[in-house]
Amino acid sequence: MNQDFQLVSQGENQEVLGPFGRIFIGEFPTKGTLSIIALALLFDFIIAGGGISFLILSIITIFLVIYFCYNYIEPHFNSRIGVERRKKLPQITQDSDYLAMGDIGRLLHGYGKSAVGQVWDLSGKGSLREAFEGVPADLSAEQKSIGASDKTWVSWLIVLTFLMVWWVFLLIGSTAIFLTLYLVGISEGLSWSVSGLLVNIILIPITLLFIYVDGSLDRIKEMLRFGSVKRTLILILAIPIAVTIFGWILNIIYTVLWFGIFGEPSINTDMGTYWESSSIDIALLFLSVAIVTPIVEELMFRGYILDAINRKHSEWTAIIWSSILFGLLHLLGGVFYAGSALIGGLIYGWIRVRTGSLLTPIACHMIWNILALVVTYL
Repeated sequence: MNQDFQLVSQGENQEVLGPFGRIFIGEFPTKGTLSIIALALLFDFIIAGGGISFLILSIITIFLVIYFCYNYIEPHFNSRIGVERRKKLPQITQDSDYLAMGDIGRLLHGYGKSAVGQVWDLSGKGSLREAFEGVPADLSAEQKSIGASDKTWVSWLIVLTFLMVWWVFLLIGSTAIFLTLYLVGISEGLSWSVSGLLVNIILIPITLLFIYVDGSLDRIKEMLRFGSVKRTLILILAIPIAVTIFGWILNIIYTVLWFGIFGEPSINTDMGTYWESSSIDIALLFLSVAIVTPIVEELMFRGYILDAINRKHSEWTAIIWSSILFGLLHLLGGVFYAGSALIGGLIYGWIRVRTGSLLTPIACHMIWNILALVVTYL
């Protein structure tokens, strides 16, 4: 039996339960939990008025079913027959087999011995001052020594220089490719889609070069490790769905506050492509914005910049500053858009630190960009 999720029976018979209770006995997810998820999806499909509403309802209902079944329904029926579920708390990246659904709750709650972890879980130990001071204890001596310079101000100069080169190449490169394609007679929408796709593909090796010069490619490889199927599904599906719901709520609050203070925001999201465009235009736009862009941006901001800052400062200092820089990158879309990106950066940075994986923020970023494309063009 999986060591990460043990069932310890005290000898009582499952026959004391009816057929309904028995389907909730065993390792998560039980047949009962899966059945409720299936019924919830069927209900969502019946009441949904369209594809978007069905997607949103499905995300919410699946999250709620998993939460209540794992934390209340399954433990209730297991306890009726004297079965206790013992859940260990391993580090999420130590062993690919040591990851189960229960880690999601602990991950989002914030089990940690560091000052940052204690502040986050509101345990009363530690302080905000401690959270923003010194080099984090969870970095190994080898990781602390990585970097082109031991001086803090030089490290910051390197980070900002690389970021400026990265941003200028993104801006000038995409514009140059767009103008070249447009001038030879390719449509505006297709030119934007192709230019965005090509420049982001080119940025991948450039970003890896930055990491090679001022970071660790081995660390990036470890953060991109998939591991077992169970671990992969949790990192790229279960956690991102929960994080997306949380991010959506934060952005709704942010939008309401913005409307109340500044009025309707001005957002520039025009990429010259519309759903009336050809299927090639739309497919390339989707590939660029929803797939390649999240990979490139997460490699740069949560793969390189966050770790580069974290070498000289605390985790939360690294998360906040990498998020600010991430927000500034999106300033061309408007101040409101940059603020929304900053919120996303905080969430993705925190989840990267908590999981020790780049797969999760990349998946979160992909889901968010897909939803943004749907909302923008529909």
